[in-house]
Amino acid sequence: MGYEPGVMRAIMTACMTMGEACAAECRMHAEMHEHCRICAMACEAMVETCRTAMASMSMA
Repeated sequence: MGYEPGVMRAIMTACMTMGEACAAECRMHAEMHEHCRICAMACEAMVETCRTAMASMSMA
């Protein structure tokens, strides 16, 4: 089965927004806490992966 591109874009946009917010918060604590630095990096990687995936999605 296929997917609904509009719904997928909306879901991925929401994930990217949350990932950016999480990364920003964790970056504020990254110098004090190693787990915050790791979390910020993971959130940034997720946002970039979503951007790449969205760029490759058909516009149908």
